[in-house]
Amino acid sequence: MEGWLLRVIGKGQKEREVPLPADVVGELARYLVSRGLDADPEDIGNQGAFLLGKASDAAERAPGLNTGQAIDPRQGIAATTFYDQIKRFFEDCAGVLREQGDAKGAERFTKASTHWMRHSHASHAIAGGMPIEIAQQNLGHASLATTTVYVTTEKRRRMRAVEAFWKR
Repeated sequence: MEGWLLRVIGKGQKEREVPLPADVVGELARYLVSRGLDADPEDIGNQGAFLLGKASDAAERAPGLNTGQAIDPRQGIAATTFYDQIKRFFEDCAGVLREQGDAKGAERFTKASTHWMRHSHASHAIAGGMPIEIAQQNLGHASLATTTVYVTTEKRRRMRAVEAFWKR
């Protein structure tokens, strides 16, 4: 089997395994090395290391925040930190779209969140042919009925496309 199964703690502190393709594992390896860890996620020296860690170059990037203490490369960031960084990224995207005159797109990015990314991934995966039961397992849904919301979204998109075609 190529790739890895990443164990994650999700919504409601529920643990599940999420498949990572080999390309993503390669990117993860490079990221681990940039933090001063071994490229192999299973290396004994990486045990207990958080997947998302504090920036090892924080002193150079934010000298005003430098406490003088060395950063443990295995130390992680808080979930709120990750959420805040993602929201800031989406706000930056919205700003670019506003500058380009796309107010509607900018508004969508202003409302975007980590949950929006999860929803987008599921919708695109199912639209791209991923079997719904695989999407269900990846999302950690106990019921297939919960996952079918993403299929409904895809059906709605298909219906709009057919309507637009017939109007031409």
